[in-house]
Amino acid sequence: MSDHKAETPDTPSTAGKDDPIDQSRRKVTGAALGASAIFTLASRPVWANQCSISGMASGNLSGPAVKCEGCTPGYWMQCQHLDSWAATGFSPDDVFNTIFGVTQYVDPQTNRPYTLLEVMGLNGNGNCTPDRTRPDCRLKPNGNAIGKIGCDPISPNLGFHAVAALLNAGHPYVNYGYTTGELITLFQNNLHRAAELKNSLAMLNERICPLN
Repeated sequence: MSDHKAETPDTPSTAGKDDPIDQSRRKVTGAALGASAIFTLASRPVWANQCSISGMASGNLSGPAVKCEGCTPGYWMQCQHLDSWAATGFSPDDVFNTIFGVTQYVDPQTNRPYTLLEVMGLNGNGNCTPDRTRPDCRLKPNGNAIGKIGCDPISPNLGFHAVAALLNAGHPYVNYGYTTGELITLFQNNLHRAAELKNSLAMLNERICPLN
């Protein structure tokens, strides 16, 4: 069962022009982090932070080499992969607002909070018109379990990647670099720069996926 409570707060720090971050690593993560934002972790051995955002940016090689992993939202929202959710401690029917401690993710038509799986359907990419029909895993067991149902209420594709990040952090066989508590805290603390946060989560989610 994954840890739903925040253990160590993630706070952004500013990387100045003279910071010691390796420039090759900056190229790898620059698109996600921007010029000034690096999300950091506290209270862990240095080597354990290699797969965090700040660890990847710094290129920290002071400990054992590790393989950093993450599965994309496209993986987690497929019918044939819904069984992978069980090991994370979360269910597709869990309420996003409850898990992440926010209030914005509510269906404007019904005033009902979205589930985790439904938030993965808020990836309209500029077109918020919902799909005409919802996917049915019984008819297409190898298709998506959720279709496009609208646009993200905070920033395009933020919740889409936040749900995948949560599941990656919770799965015992994904070396993601964050616990679920740390991931939730990172999300809450950085909503003021939501687009940058989304890019950082996307970078983490688009690493090697170890799950079948």
